[in-house]
Amino acid sequence: MDFRFNVNDFLKNKITKVNNTLLPEKFSGDRRSAGLCSNLLAEVVDEMGLASAKAQGLLKPITSAERLRNSEHVVYLLAEPEGNNGKGSVVGLLKMGQKNLFIFDATGLNHEKMSLCVLDFYVHESRQRKGYGKILFEHMLREENTVPHRLAIDKPSEKFLAFLYKHYGLSKIIPQTNNFVIFDGFFYNDCKQSIGKTEIIDNGQVTEADNLYKSVSRQSYGDYHHIRSDDHCNAQIYGRQPPYKPLSTIGKIVQSSPSTLETTKRSGVQFHHRLFYMEFNL
Repeated sequence: MDFRFNVNDFLKNKITKVNNTLLPEKFSGDRRSAGLCSNLLAEVVDEMGLASAKAQGLLKPITSAERLRNSEHVVYLLAEPEGNNGKGSVVGLLKMGQKNLFIFDATGLNHEKMSLCVLDFYVHESRQRKGYGKILFEHMLREENTVPHRLAIDKPSEKFLAFLYKHYGLSKIIPQTNNFVIFDGFFYNDCKQSIGKTEIIDNGQVTEADNLYKSVSRQSYGDYHHIRSDDHCNAQIYGRQPPYKPLSTIGKIVQSSPSTLETTKRSGVQFHHRLFYMEFNL
């Protein structure tokens, strides 16, 4: 996206991190230059946010200078210094921020968790499918010291889901009751920390936490639908979904042998369930 002013005057690097001051990270200058830079960056953020909203079919932008000023969020701007006849073009925007979310894990348990979230991601249409999005996203991962499966994503578009699948293999979504999407592995480090273990040790052996996480994953993920490699953009799997509920044990008994005596031991107490099969003769 081209602007009337020289973008290279204040976006000195190919990727610039901007916080709620609407100034580039590590900005140096007097009050006058700071005010000018802030005004120009506000115009860039507004225009890029508007373009992102149009691309996603949203009624109004979710990224704007005013919203950024009144938050603790940050915006990463990807520039093309040689664009616009040497004045520079802005070709990508990535908005990140911490949010306190109530999230279901794969077993259906609800967690209150402060999570790093992807709030907006846009690459100009003229620069898509050329690697710009990957460059911008990888830079953010390094800056935020995180990995893709640890991010919560606010209502991702189908293009964004395809991007995450193509570059990072993210396909197994854990359904939520809000607009945020999380993937298999989101609670991975939490599982390890709760047991008091660390990451996989250097000699290649797997920790107790790793085994627990894999065990929980196998038990939980087998009973509800995940996105497959051939339909990873199916919009039905994300958004406002009911949490996963384990299958009823009694339901299984009824289905398997409706006329037999079943005996179940729970917590040392023996319960007898006699199931009757009724037939109606017309």
